[in-house]
Amino acid sequence: MDIFGEAWIVRNAVYYSDPEAGPDALLNDATEWLQYAYHSIRVLADLVQENRDIDAKRLPVMLEGIGVFIDMGARCAAQAHLRMQWLEVERDAACSTTDADADAS
Repeated sequence: MDIFGEAWIVRNAVYYSDPEAGPDALLNDATEWLQYAYHSIRVLADLVQENRDIDAKRLPVMLEGIGVFIDMGARCAAQAHLRMQWLEVERDAACSTTDADADAS
């Protein structure tokens, strides 16, 4: 039995960050997504260790979902890195503009 929307959600999950979010907020989001993946893997491992019946039809969806958590965490971390670099470029540009103004005086 296919659960409505399960496969679509896994294939189309995308992380949209707040355009105003700073690197710290994005790294917090990355940590949160990776914690979701970690705890999902722990639950799955516990089910396997306890020899419970695991629905083989749902196992691939569960694993794909964990992959999505990891992917979203990696995207958050990448965006945080890009924002840190962008802020550094803006800071350097502001410093060079200030230095140029001081030299002109």
